[in-house]
Amino acid sequence: MKHFKKTSAFALAALTFVLLLAACESPEEGYPDYDASKPIVCTSFYPTGGPIATKVILTGSNFGNRADAVSVYFNQKQAPVIGASGDHLLVLAPKLPGENVVIKVKIGDQEGTFDGYFDYKIQTNVSTICGGDASATTNPTGTISLSEAQFASEMNQCISVDKRKNIYFEIDTHDSKFYRYCANEEADQLKLIDELGIFLTVPCNVYDDVHDKVYHIQANAGNNEYWYYDPDNDWVQMGKGEISWDNTEFHPGGMASWAARRTAAMCPADGKFYSRIYGGYLVRFNPETSLGENLTQVYGGVGIGSTSGSTYGMVFDANDPNILYFSVDEMNRIFKLDLANLTCTSFCGGSSGFFDGPINQAQFSNPHQMCRDSEGNLYVADTGNHCIRKINMKTGYVSTVAGLPQQAGYVNGTGEVAKFNNPVGLAIDSEDVLYVGDSQNHAIRRVAVE
Repeated sequence: MKHFKKTSAFALAALTFVLLLAACESPEEGYPDYDASKPIVCTSFYPTGGPIATKVILTGSNFGNRADAVSVYFNQKQAPVIGASGDHLLVLAPKLPGENVVIKVKIGDQEGTFDGYFDYKIQTNVSTICGGDASATTNPTGTISLSEAQFASEMNQCISVDKRKNIYFEIDTHDSKFYRYCANEEADQLKLIDELGIFLTVPCNVYDDVHDKVYHIQANAGNNEYWYYDPDNDWVQMGKGEISWDNTEFHPGGMASWAARRTAAMCPADGKFYSRIYGGYLVRFNPETSLGENLTQVYGGVGIGSTSGSTYGMVFDANDPNILYFSVDEMNRIFKLDLANLTCTSFCGGSSGFFDGPINQAQFSNPHQMCRDSEGNLYVADTGNHCIRKINMKTGYVSTVAGLPQQAGYVNGTGEVAKFNNPVGLAIDSEDVLYVGDSQNHAIRRVAVE
């Protein structure tokens, strides 16, 4: 067996070299042209599995000699074609093609399919964007590089990431101020974009993923100011308004409900923000008109999800804009709100603990912020378990993406060894890279699932 592996590895290396040459050489070098009158024959591929960017040799016939004329698909994901030499193709495994991966070759109007499945190996890697030194004594100001940025304060609020991959987060400076930052990996830059004075309230940032805007709202239910930031104009405050509610029973007599509103989610169907307020109230507001509505009685009265607790995670379903999922950290549970049928039901969780499995069996511990990937799956910052969880919306299965369950720490590396310490914030970019507000580690972490 060892001899076979060595021989196969040597053959793969040699053939890879040939195909790399074929990617550069002209058709006159002896490799046969593609013949549209003949079928594309797909015989075998090697290796039969691997992670993203694995070099895979496809063997068959009538592949032609032009890599740019051939399309190769691993399920629905297109793979880069590096070389073509008539009876062989060299391709790179694409990112996250799914399960039971079928490889297809397409040239012009013809298509060929390989027998068997490519066993795609998912890799998870955790790194640090900025912070990580919990012993830091000051918080940064101005504009600095990410490697310089250390924070004296915890990352215990929701975070956001826009389509430019700007990561927004805020920290309590413990001197009646909140600093709001923007971090950008490509620019290697951390910038203090806002200094917010507070009085018995907490500023929150929420992402409008429909219009690509990061909004400021207040946790204090009696403070109704809001605005969004313009990253093209030095993050100036835009679209300022103040919510005018149709019913303010959630803060009777004008008395505020302190630290009540931790996040909001933009509904793609009606263009309004939905939020859950401490005490079990459900509200929504239109950032274009400033009109706010108390929906609590519509959905059965106080106690939407619970009569106490707070909500850091709110996400609309990828396929149904009337379905809203929200977390209630003190109940260790995620709820499903159906705006069309006026129902609110338990979706998963309920008893404190850790368990991966079907959604009716899975356990969480203080789930906080949630986000949704391009496939519609939900990710949860499982704060009390010190890890990031995934809810596969097709299979209904909950798994751990990164972090060692119930083991607090600060370790970068693969998902199997990485450690977090009370992760609270969680956001995702257009390439399904996760960003974590790792509270007790005073850091913004990056989780790449490939």
